[in-house]
Amino acid sequence: MLFRHLCPSPALNLLRYTDIDHFRESEQYARAESIPLVARDFSVMRATLSLPSCRLSLVRTFPRIITGYELPGRLMVVIPMNETSSTRVNGRAIGHSLILMRGNANCTVLEPEARLVSILSIDAAMLHQSWRDFDNGYLLFRLPAPELERLQALIRSMLQFAAREPAAMAVTDITERARATLLAGLEEALSSAQKHESSSSESLDRYKIIVDRVDELVGLAPIDLSNEKLADAIGVSVRTLQKAALSVCGSGVYHYSRLRRLWSVRRQLRRGAPGLTVKASALAHGFWHQSEFSNAYRAAFGELPSTTLEQARIG
Repeated sequence: MLFRHLCPSPALNLLRYTDIDHFRESEQYARAESIPLVARDFSVMRATLSLPSCRLSLVRTFPRIITGYELPGRLMVVIPMNETSSTRVNGRAIGHSLILMRGNANCTVLEPEARLVSILSIDAAMLHQSWRDFDNGYLLFRLPAPELERLQALIRSMLQFAAREPAAMAVTDITERARATLLAGLEEALSSAQKHESSSSESLDRYKIIVDRVDELVGLAPIDLSNEKLADAIGVSVRTLQKAALSVCGSGVYHYSRLRRLWSVRRQLRRGAPGLTVKASALAHGFWHQSEFSNAYRAAFGELPSTTLEQARIG
C-alpha cells in the first residue's frame, strides 16, 4: 500500500477520515457528493500535495456512488493507481481509463469496490491549448499499460519526495518545477491515449437522463415513490426505469432512491435545527412507516435516527 511509504509533512497533508459525514464535507471543492454503499467501519485515507495552480491528491476510496461534479475554471483528472477496474461513469465501464472532468460534468460515478486513485486538479489557465476547447463534461482515455505505469510511478515519486523533503518543497522554484514535471508527464501519457468510446453510448446517455430525473423526483418528496409512479412521471416503462438504475447506479431504482433519501434525512438530522423531529424529517423524505424507517436507518448507519439528532444538538 502506497500510504505506508508516506508520512505527513509541511508539504504533504495526510488525513484519515473515520467519519463519513466529515469526508462528504471535504468533497465540496468539486461540488460532488458521495453516497456510501456501506456506511459502517468507514475509513478513508487522503494525501494532498499543493503546487502552484495545481493540487495532487491520493485517495483510498470506499464502495460508493458519487454524483455531481461542478468544476468552474478547473480540470480534474482521476488516475487509477491499483488494479480495481469495476468503476462506471454514467453507466460506462471504464476499466483502467483516466477520467477527465471540467465545468458542469454532471457525472454519476459508481465505485462498487474500494480503489486507490490519484486526483489532479488543475487551474484551467495552466492547461495546454489543446485542452482549452474541452470546457464542459467528461472524457475517458485508455492509456497503454507502460504509459499508465510511467504516470503512476511519477505520481508516487512526487508524493514520496514531498513527504521526505518538505524543506525542498517550500522553495518556489522547486514547486513550480514539480508542477511542470507533473503536467508534462500527464501530457505525454495522454498523447498516446485512446479515447474510450462505448458501443452503447446512446442508450447509456438516455439512462443517465432517466436517473437524473429520478434524483429530481426523489428531491421533491414526500410523493408516492413506487416504481410505477416514478416510471409514469418520467414517461418510461418500469423495465426501462430499472435498466437505467442498474446500468448507472448498480442497483434497482427502489434501493437507489431509498439510499438517497436516507442520506438526505441524515444530512438534515445532523444539522439539528430547533424544532426538528425524527418523524417530521422521515415524512418529509417519503418514509411513511416509522418503524421500517428506523430499522433501515440503523442498518445503514449503525445508530438510530434519534441518536444522530441528539448528537447534533449536543455537539
